[in-house]
Amino acid sequence: MEITLILPLYFMLIFGCVQFATVFFVYSNTVYASQVAVRYACSHGTVSGNAATNTTLTNIITPLIWGAQTSSITVATTWSPDNSIGSTVSVKVSLLYKTRIPFFSVLSSVPMGVTAQGTILY
Repeated sequence: MEITLILPLYFMLIFGCVQFATVFFVYSNTVYASQVAVRYACSHGTVSGNAATNTTLTNIITPLIWGAQTSSITVATTWSPDNSIGSTVSVKVSLLYKTRIPFFSVLSSVPMGVTAQGTILY
């Protein structure tokens, strides 16, 4: 009799922990992807002959974010003042992660945004 009261709570706790771990995993991948994109942009300035663009950085970032829908990933890249040596590059990755929590509409999607910056070296 007591198991019918405890078992649903136990499963909710376990599934909640798994969902939290999944959201944290996607966030960690987003942080890593933005760092990789900034490293690429820092080493591919105008002097390198193969300058980084927003499209190339998006193509680098998208496969690195596991577990998220690729249609929800947006990448915004800004160079200050331009794409030359000594300038600052900033990459902002935003996405909307759809959770698998069925009854709570507030938690059905988690917005994530990560910004990484670096100085162009080459």
